Amino acid sequence: MSEQTSWVPPSLDLEKPSSARMYDYLLGGNHNFAVDRALAEQVLAAQPQVRRTALANRAFLRRTVLFMMENGVRQFLDLGSGIPTVGNVHEIAQEAYPTARVVYVDS
Repeated sequence: MSEQTSWVPPSLDLEKPSSARMYDYLLGGNHNFAVDRALAEQVLAAQPQVRRTALANRAFLRRTVLFMMENGVRQFLDLGSGIPTVGNVHEIAQEAYPTARVVYVDS
């Protein structure tokens, strides 16, 4: 397992692609593995707009968090957050207000 890094739990099967890690790859993140990138590239070959859709989804998240911040919200609950990736809620919120709080919840 040459891609093993400190953030990877030892029980993680690096031979099985993950939709969350594929999403991370599409966003340009670094929490993905060769198996995720390979399947994402197959998806892109069939549906070239998928990367643009992932980026649009992340842009919407950014606009939403900033809108909430502008309206006084300083605490966020991110349900179904997936794995860490580019443009997390805490990064956006704490850039605008350093003491903003975020709780991430996923299975």
